[in-house]
Amino acid sequence: MIGIVIVTHSDLSTALIKTAEMIVGAQENLVAVCLNASEGLDDLKDKVKKAIDATNSKEGVLIFTDMFGGSTSIISSYFISKTVEVVTGVNLPMLLEAIISRTKIDNVKDLAKIIVEKSKKSIIAVSEIHKCN
Repeated sequence: MIGIVIVTHSDLSTALIKTAEMIVGAQENLVAVCLNASEGLDDLKDKVKKAIDATNSKEGVLIFTDMFGGSTSIISSYFISKTVEVVTGVNLPMLLEAIISRTKIDNVKDLAKIIVEKSKKSIIAVSEIHKCN
């Protein structure tokens, strides 16, 4: 099964995992990495490396980050390889889709593509659907 690492500023990654597990139950190979204000980029790089190592499987690791261009994404991008992919803009629907889909998809690059496409469809202005005022 593909491992998932969520790398965010502050405790967002921990909260996302806690919320996802409330919905779908406890998960294996799902790790939060939090960048705290007192830490530097070298600290973050070490934490991401340890998280990848802890979740790595033959299928690879999908890293979610909170924001493209931020420290979390820049550092995570150093680890991109044949078995590691990074997707930015993590949110709860994206994480839930990854958790569910990783049981059926064994290629991390394919999983990332599916997650990005499905996640784009989950971001909507509700008034456009309900035709509210």
